[in-house]
Amino acid sequence: MLIKRIEELEILLMQQENSTESLSSTLHRQQLEIERLSKLVAAMSERFKAMQSSELKAEQDEVPPPHY
Repeated sequence: MLIKRIEELEILLMQQENSTESLSSTLHRQQLEIERLSKLVAAMSERFKAMQSSELKAEQDEVPPPHY
């Protein structure tokens, strides 16, 4: 009876270890993806700022369309 209970506990421990490893692996992949996406957002933000400053004129500098 005691041996069977110990075996059950060992099985539960192995399952717990497998779950922990799986979660750790998933967390690591997610962290890498978050870092990649953060870099992408930063790069896009810089491009947006560059486009905004170079292509857009101040409102008072805008020439009204010919139909006005």
